[in-house]
Amino acid sequence: MWAVQYHRSGGPEVLRVEEIAAPSPRDGQVLVRTLASGVSRIDALYRRGRLPHGPTFPKQTGFDAIGEVVQGRAGAIRPGDRVAVVLGLEPLRGRGTTVELLAVEPSRCGAFPAGYEPRVEDCALVLGGLTALRAVRDGLRPRRGERVLVVGAGGPVGLAAIQIARGAGAVVDAVAGSAALEECLGLGADEAYDYRGEEAAQLRASRRYDGMVVAAGRPSDWFTAVRRGGRAALTDGGAWPGSVVRAVRAGVQSIPIAAGHASGDLRWLARRIAGGDLVPVVGRRYGVGEVDRAHAELGAGPTCGARIIDHLRMP
Repeated sequence: MWAVQYHRSGGPEVLRVEEIAAPSPRDGQVLVRTLASGVSRIDALYRRGRLPHGPTFPKQTGFDAIGEVVQGRAGAIRPGDRVAVVLGLEPLRGRGTTVELLAVEPSRCGAFPAGYEPRVEDCALVLGGLTALRAVRDGLRPRRGERVLVVGAGGPVGLAAIQIARGAGAVVDAVAGSAALEECLGLGADEAYDYRGEEAAQLRASRRYDGMVVAAGRPSDWFTAVRRGGRAALTDGGAWPGSVVRAVRAGVQSIPIAAGHASGDLRWLARRIAGGDLVPVVGRRYGVGEVDRAHAELGAGPTCGARIIDHLRMP
């Protein structure tokens, strides 16, 4: 089978498409033939060696995927099930999702409803959607009619957070780059502001919002947009340590959010993707032979949506 691997830490050029032996699922695992996988900032951090990931190589890349179970029965997962998969932060195991076949535990899978055929673009809502779900449901817990601000709304987490918060009955505003503003409005934001504009600058001191999701940018720039006693869900782990004191000074409860890999949450997402309640937004779509390019373009230029690898597009 093919797999995207790297044999040393470094830039995007270390990524290679290689032929390796197919994994044999252990007891309690299933084998998934993947359709697509995502590319995220966390992939790049591990590839560059910026996060602890053990001394052994080769390593694989990718944390989320969608695909079809082709072997094994475990828990409620059966052959033929279409599933969304999130591996979590497990680089020491060297396992990634940008592979042809993936042996995985059912606790890291969420099945789509029977009869639904996932599309490549649905992968845009897996890792980003899971993070957004935890930010809104567990972090903000908005009541109907409360005002929620999503900062960094043009990425996969932010775009999903708009939809999930709106579905919970919140009134949602978004802050994003200019390329994403129309998409934010189309997905349910009442107002969308260019983060470089004067209106966004005024929002920062408005104390207007009951809760806020910060999916990108510096959280401390935005705490005073939230009323005293309000909540801010921070989805960028690198921003957590420096934000705690500033949040306290602003009178805001800051809540660090990690995606996790709960199968119940993945099933929740899969059902809503299948039902059309959540709409995937793809910023760039790459073939398997373009994974290095996908990594190189992370954070470059105006973006809106997720970067995904289409596993049907082989080199």
